[in-house]
Amino acid sequence: MDHQFAVLTDLSDVPEPPAADRLRISGCSVVVYFAHRFATGLDFTQLFEGGDLREIDDDRSYRTKVRPDSGLLYSELFDAGPLPAALARVVSSSHAAGLRQATVSLGGEYVVTAMPLVLSTPGPMTQEESAIELTQPLTTDTLLRFVSLLGDPGISRSLGEQSAAALAAAAGVEPVGIERTWAVDGSVAVQVWNLDGTSNRASASLYEGVEESAAYSWEIAALLSYATDHLLEDGLWLRRNPRSVFSHVRTGMAFFDDHMVFVNSDCCLEMAHLPAWLRGRSQFRLSRYGYDSSSIFVWSAAILRRIICDDLAARYRSILADLAVRNEISPSEQSLMTRRRVQHSALLDRCLGFREKLIEGRNRSLDEWAERERPTHQVTEMLNRNMEKCETVSLGLLRVREEKEKNRRDSLIAVMGVVLAVVQIPDFVEQVTSWLGGRRWTLLGVSTLLIVVPLMVLLRVRQRNDR
Repeated sequence: MDHQFAVLTDLSDVPEPPAADRLRISGCSVVVYFAHRFATGLDFTQLFEGGDLREIDDDRSYRTKVRPDSGLLYSELFDAGPLPAALARVVSSSHAAGLRQATVSLGGEYVVTAMPLVLSTPGPMTQEESAIELTQPLTTDTLLRFVSLLGDPGISRSLGEQSAAALAAAAGVEPVGIERTWAVDGSVAVQVWNLDGTSNRASASLYEGVEESAAYSWEIAALLSYATDHLLEDGLWLRRNPRSVFSHVRTGMAFFDDHMVFVNSDCCLEMAHLPAWLRGRSQFRLSRYGYDSSSIFVWSAAILRRIICDDLAARYRSILADLAVRNEISPSEQSLMTRRRVQHSALLDRCLGFREKLIEGRNRSLDEWAERERPTHQVTEMLNRNMEKCETVSLGLLRVREEKEKNRRDSLIAVMGVVLAVVQIPDFVEQVTSWLGGRRWTLLGVSTLLIVVPLMVLLRVRQRNDR
């Protein structure tokens, strides 16, 4: 079943640029993502099962959207430190909100933390300590500035550090157990879920998917373009070419005509109006996940798979470059490399097969759409080739080492054979007795060295091989 709908069928369907503050948002969620790689030897599945992290166990949770054998771990939200003051100021909030985040993982050493920033005018959501209380509804310009500030290097670094520290504490590991943390560029998800502040719009009216998306096409195109710096200030998004608006908004995805989802290479945006319906389930998901959108849930899993493939690809390129300048490799190194490759191959299989673990066709369709916007197949194909090359090259270097060791052992055995042949052990014992009686210490010393030194060399070679 096709869940994509034409919003704008022709360039002439693009409306005239609206007033800057025409759309006013009383509630929205902005989700940012941070990637974490645990140190070698740490498996997040085991940390998840043994730590304080818990999955959301409820019929309204998103675990009902995936098959039990998917391998996906999506935790409850947990504290992630304070909200940076600069983010509160940009939306004119004086509320000292705390941040929360959830972990998303397919096991192994990789974890993505999804950090939803929930912004709302006073109401049920502001009673949640994670909500950022707004004094007035957001305009498109204000929301754009807020999302842009999340990408500021200083803010992003601070949030990443908070995310990593909170993750280490929740997983029960030392901070050094997280080997690397980085912000995932081009990964923001936005759900606009309360349009009560918009003039001439009834609070009880459902979002009219295709029709309202066409009406708000300029605002939607602006939000999808948050990564384009020159559109973010001075209302310049209202001066863009209508063709650009058309390219961003001509197609959307929905299951019922009460919301609309748009996806490009940098953003997953859902437009809806939750106060009009399903208050209980929506409230549950907003408080437990920070958003009420199965599309953002699928987008989060796609972000996880992307960072796994990209980071593994970079690591195996580095491993190949290192092996290219090596003359040999030890058996322990080669064995460890093989074990890691097997583990990474299994993780990669879970990534590539995850779409088939999504139960609903609309979610599989959205995942396919996101993949088309930011394809990873070239990365994964190269990664598979490099993993195979690493195994081949490492085995070749191990054989070189083994051949060198064999040659050294053969040489030492030959020397030892010559020594033993010269001294003729049975006669040598009698000779030693004679030298001892005659106090001929020089002959005794030379003979001892001829036997002891080769034996010590053989022993050292064996010890080095054992290591």
